[in-house]
Amino acid sequence: MDSGATLVLFNARALTFDPLNPVAEAVAVAGERIVAVGATAQILDLRRSGTEVIDCMGLPLIPGINDAHTHILATAASLSGLDCRSPGIDSVSRLLAAIRERAMSLPPGDWIRGYGLESVALREQRYPTLQELDAAAPDHPLRLEHSSGHAALLNGKGLAAAGIRAATPDPADGVIERDWEGEPTGLLLEMGGFLRDRLGNTRTTEEMESGISRLSEALLRYGVTSVQDAGPENGLDRWETFKSLAARQVFRPRISMMAGISRLNEMVEAGLNWGDGEDLLRLGHAKIMLTCTTGQLQPAPEDLLELKRRARELGFPIAVHAIEGEAVSAAIGASASGQAANSGAGVNASSCHGPVKNRIEHCAECPPHLLEKLARSGAMVVTQPGFIYWRGDRYLEQVEPDLLPHLYCSKDMLGLQVPVAFGSDSPVIDPNPWPGIYSAVSGMTRGGSKFPRTGGGQNSAGNGANGMTLIQALSAHTLAGAVAEGTEDRKGMIMPGMLADLALLDRPLDEMRHHGLLETKSSLTIIGGRVVWRDEVI
Repeated sequence: MDSGATLVLFNARALTFDPLNPVAEAVAVAGERIVAVGATAQILDLRRSGTEVIDCMGLPLIPGINDAHTHILATAASLSGLDCRSPGIDSVSRLLAAIRERAMSLPPGDWIRGYGLESVALREQRYPTLQELDAAAPDHPLRLEHSSGHAALLNGKGLAAAGIRAATPDPADGVIERDWEGEPTGLLLEMGGFLRDRLGNTRTTEEMESGISRLSEALLRYGVTSVQDAGPENGLDRWETFKSLAARQVFRPRISMMAGISRLNEMVEAGLNWGDGEDLLRLGHAKIMLTCTTGQLQPAPEDLLELKRRARELGFPIAVHAIEGEAVSAAIGASASGQAANSGAGVNASSCHGPVKNRIEHCAECPPHLLEKLARSGAMVVTQPGFIYWRGDRYLEQVEPDLLPHLYCSKDMLGLQVPVAFGSDSPVIDPNPWPGIYSAVSGMTRGGSKFPRTGGGQNSAGNGANGMTLIQALSAHTLAGAVAEGTEDRKGMIMPGMLADLALLDRPLDEMRHHGLLETKSSLTIIGGRVVWRDEVI
């Protein structure tokens, strides 16, 4: 057989996620595709003149990691913004000092942008007042993003730039917090789209591309070869931005871009439908935000079903943002009421196969009665085990004990055959996938506490029975990520015909237990048969 192999990887421990050939020693690649998977001797026979041959030194080789829920531009922006996260910023006074220092480094009138703000992480348990913010940055408009991405704090100049005054009405799905006299305090809830329309882009092209390039390199180091951008305001402008970034290789991982439900018509009018695009950029699900910020569900359940119907008519499956139990219940109802008309996803032998599925993003609170409803719905869940690592200690302090075992309970979902994929929700938390994989397997928080889960005992892999196996967690970040976007016919497994998106991990499997997972990264990252990241060891 003449494979025309351009790349051969041998002496590996390949975790293929192909049920017919789950573990292999070597892989041959021709161009962008895998052409053979098997024993080292067999694959080395496929070498030809010019074939690049890489000794994997017995390390694990996995399909490239697919971050099934992230926010590319916001994450890139956070890399150059003011870091407001704890423990670096642990008080109002320290935050104000950091704002003053940033203001001194910028020309008057330039925006100060910050991220990672949380009042509960500050010693005073409150946000700075508008007067305090104005005193810290009197000559600069200021915008500090809450760590969740669903709130922002502006100073007086920032409010003025956005045209927000006492007489400004709250948008239908957002809240302008006001003092007892009706004046804005600077805190805005669920108003990202409003600010985008009013302010446009407050960063220069150079700042944006620098952050995106840094993010791209970091993802490649982690072994991430695909990301799914879940921006609720994504439209044709964002599509063109991503298209340019991918074409110029400023951002190297493949992108699947969701389209905001309010932007579907402009996408379709431009000739773009679900699944369209190239392998480096494709159009994904219709994103719907379902929140309880205003004290009631927005949109209301009947309106949510209408949005789902509209997306279905245009050929789009839906991805519904749902955090709280009430929102999760409504999202399950909408997702269960039919799949997308344009169901073009391939079929594989995994437990999450068939036509492309509607998705529930986050599904943070899922107690047993909702879990059973979810299992009957046919929906897929894209969740973030990294929240247990990064925020689990705070959950242990602040969440009702009865609810704790049912937060981000991906193992319980798998037990009821609910298909589950993992994402980071970056920049809400770090885009590094490995802390989330660590928590999914070990159940441990960043502070070293065991997060309560249902079940108990030990399984054969040495993990608690209430934690995932390492293979399950890796699958949720590889194969299941491809299923979530409807591309499992071409990525997510190491088998002939698949795109050669691969990550060679930097430590043996027996060192990837517990804390070893936290330190894991990629020694070699390959996208479409091309090495795009290489540790000097390989």
